[in-house]
This record gives sequence, structure tokens and C-alpha cells, in this order.
Amino acid sequence: MIKRSMFFLILFSFVAIGQPPNAKSQPKSEIELEANIANIKQKLRVLKNALNKAYGDEQLLLGKLELQDKSISNVSKQIGKGREQLQSIQKHIQQTSEKIEQNSKRIEKQKGQIVDLLKLQVYLNHDKTLKMLLIDPNNGNSTQTKHQIKYLQNRLYGLIKEVALQINELEQFKRHSISLQEQETIKQQGLLVQQDDLQQQRKQRLSILTRLKHEIAKYETQGESLNKDQKRLQQLLSEIQVLLSDLPKSLGSNKPFRKLKARMDRPVVGQYIRSFHSKRSENTQWDGVVIAANLGDSVNAIAYGRVAFADWLRGFGMLVILDHQDGYMSLYGFNESINVDVGDWVDKGQEIATIGNSGTLATPGLYFEIRKDAMPLNPKIWVK
Repeated sequence: MIKRSMFFLILFSFVAIGQPPNAKSQPKSEIELEANIANIKQKLRVLKNALNKAYGDEQLLLGKLELQDKSISNVSKQIGKGREQLQSIQKHIQQTSEKIEQNSKRIEKQKGQIVDLLKLQVYLNHDKTLKMLLIDPNNGNSTQTKHQIKYLQNRLYGLIKEVALQINELEQFKRHSISLQEQETIKQQGLLVQQDDLQQQRKQRLSILTRLKHEIAKYETQGESLNKDQKRLQQLLSEIQVLLSDLPKSLGSNKPFRKLKARMDRPVVGQYIRSFHSKRSENTQWDGVVIAANLGDSVNAIAYGRVAFADWLRGFGMLVILDHQDGYMSLYGFNESINVDVGDWVDKGQEIATIGNSGTLATPGLYFEIRKDAMPLNPKIWVK
């Protein structure tokens, strides 16, 4: 009872000092906007710490679990960037190979032209009768013929010079290709090391999660623990609505969220393994859905919106919350990595996170909610 009183005292203190002085005031400049967002981030950190509050061994294990999930998130993001860099290198290798092939074909063609011109040059030089006839002063076309012979000679020298340049360029392309292939090998080796590190960290996380569940079970049932998780999320959403009221709102050319009902794509490709309001424990139910997916798959925003929360929350792991205005929010939990930050605007279909099993989920998947004024709605009737 004392622990619970202390928790609500901390939470009440935050709410009391966390209210913006004027909820309707709008930032007047980019600098003021950035300052407001920084202020919101700080308040969210305070709130998150209060919501995640625990004691004794539970607090120690909870802290380890959060650090482990965040460490996994960082490694996962590095692997994602590494893959992008590898794809870029491979693309450059392909482009360089195409240039090498084009140059080689061009050189062969020009060599053929040089051979033909040399044959003509040799023929003219050795056939004195033909040469005298072509440049005979009495021949009316003599001047024109001299120009043509001069043109052929210049063309021959020009081709020889051009082929020399092409060969030099070809050698540069080949050296660049070798350098790119070496970079590709190094990057692939680095990715293998990072992926091995990720696997080890995932194993450590499962060990910590098992110990945490065992510790929590000493004092409360699974239903009580899940119920507290839901209350934490509800409190977070209520506070977010207050905090975001001081930021400018702009949909641009995007449609209001309410008009997108049943038209939006799922945030991830996969099957529903938990349904809205299905039983979660003896006295709790799911306020959203869980979609099964592969580790590392992209989690995409279902609609245009602003990032309201992007951090670890007890019970939901690496969590992203998007504000779509008019009281609508979408939530994406259990992620492995987060690719956005509080205050960012995101477009429909933009990758905001990657699939994981952070928080309390044992298998890879996405916890997905849609809310209106902090009240949960059935996501299945909002997305296709």
C-alpha cells in the first residue's frame, strides 16, 4: 500500500508541474518549436520513469530489461544501416560493372575502326598509281580528295588517342570495382559480427525476462501485472494529449484520420494472433491486436501524423505512439528498434520501427492499437 501511494504521489507531482502554461499557445518560430519539443521529451522521460517505477529486485531486473531492449534496438538499427550501405555498395558495383562492359565494347568498336583506317592508309601509301591519280592537279576533285585523305588521317589519330583515354578510364573502373568489392566483403563480415551480437543479446534478454516474471509473480498474479501495464499506458496517453496541445497542428494535404477508416493498410504484413478485446488473462483483455511477423520486418505508419512517444515502456517494450490529431492516436509496441523521434512528422507507409519481441512478448510480432481520446478502438475495422 505504501509503494502504491508513493507511485501516485510521484505521478501527481509530475502532472502538477507538467501542465503547459497555455495549452492554446502556438510556437512562433522554429527555435521555439524545437524548444517545446525538447521540453516535451524531458517531461515524457520523467513520466516514463514514474510509470515504470518498481522496487527491490524487480526494479533491478526491470532496469536490466529496458537496457537490454534498448541495446538490442541500437544493434538492430546499426544492422539496418549496414544493410543499406551494403546495398549501396552492391549497386555501385553493378553500375561500375556496366560501365566496364560499355567501355570494353566501345574500345573494341573503335579498335575495329582504327584497323580499317590503317588498312586504307597502308593501301594509299603503297599504291602510288592510285595516290597520283587522286592528287593529280588536272583532276577537278583533287583538292577535295586531299581534304578527305587529311580527314582520314586526323580521324585515325583521334581514334588512337580516344582509345588510349578509354583504356585508361577502363583501368580506373576496374580498380574502383576491386575497391568496392573489398568494401562489400568488410561490410558483410561486419554485419555477421553484429548479427551474432544481436543473437547473444536476444538470449540474454529472454533470461532477464524470465527472471523478472518470476520476481513479479512473488507479489502479484499475471492479471494484476497486465492490468497495471494497461493503466500505465492509459496514463501515458492522457498526459501526451496535454503535452502535445502546445504544438502546431497541420494536416497539409492529408485527409483527416476519421475519413481514412477501413482504407488504411496494416502497419505490418502478417496474421492476427490476438484480437481486440480477446481475453489476455483471467481478468484482463487486449485493448489492441497483435500481428505476427518476422524479426526485423518494417513497421509502417498507417497514416500521416506526429511522433508523440518513442521509448521503452514497461509491458510494451519499445513503443511508438503517433498523434493523428482530433484525438486520434495509433500505437505500435513490442518493437525491436525505433527509427523516429518525438516531434517528427511521418507520412503514411513510412518505416517507424522494426518488428521485435521487446516488453512481454515471447514471439516476434507487433502490438497495434488505435485510440480516440485515449479510448481504444477496434483496429481491424480501421485497417484493411
